[in-house]
Amino acid sequence: MSTLLALSEDRVARELRHHEEIRTYEQRWRRDWRRRFLWLLVRCGVLYGVGGVLAWGSMGMTGDIAPIAFWGGLLLSNAGPAAFAYAFWMREQGLWE
Repeated sequence: MSTLLALSEDRVARELRHHEEIRTYEQRWRRDWRRRFLWLLVRCGVLYGVGGVLAWGSMGMTGDIAPIAFWGGLLLSNAGPAAFAYAFWMREQGLWE
């Protein structure tokens, strides 16, 4: 075998440690990403639900507060999850801290 193809035992051990560290880091990153995404879904779901309750609850209201509650509920249930998703995407890209 050519000496260029042979690696020392120390070099092989360093390469194996290096690849094990990379694999561990990637597994941790994926687990953390799943956790962040789950909490994004929970926050979006709660905001959507609160907006829906507010919009439906406004149907029983009268006076000047009824349209405010209705449009506020629609805004929360439709634009709120999109805002959370946008913030999540910006943080994942490293553009927001």
